[in-house]
Amino acid sequence: MVDVTEGFLAKAKAHLGEEGNRVGNYYCCGLQDFIPQPQRYDVIWIQWVIGHLTDAHLTQFLKRCQKGLRPNGIICMKDNVSQEGVIEDEVDSSVCRDLASLRAIVRLAGLHVLAEEKQDNFPDEIYQVYSLALR
Repeated sequence: MVDVTEGFLAKAKAHLGEEGNRVGNYYCCGLQDFIPQPQRYDVIWIQWVIGHLTDAHLTQFLKRCQKGLRPNGIICMKDNVSQEGVIEDEVDSSVCRDLASLRAIVRLAGLHVLAEEKQDNFPDEIYQVYSLALR
């Protein structure tokens, strides 16, 4: 598990309880600096964090994740997606990318989209949420 805030990692450990033993390591760092151990993971799950990475940092992070996968491993990415273009949030300094932008970054990282799914039953006034499986 990776998070930039030590307090969040501590809360995750407490919340997970005994199930937390299944988490091999807790890394306190930004994703732009995280380097997964080579060929360690069958699945790397990235959820609601990519908006805090620049396009260049996200591309490099995905490249490093790809090296962290075992043969036939996949990267799952779940995040907010804008209808069109890249929308900046000045409050938390994040961005929300559209699917075309995400697909372009995935290609730049040397990955391709295996599957894509829009989450249903979200209110119309908030961003769409998509999950992408990458290899």
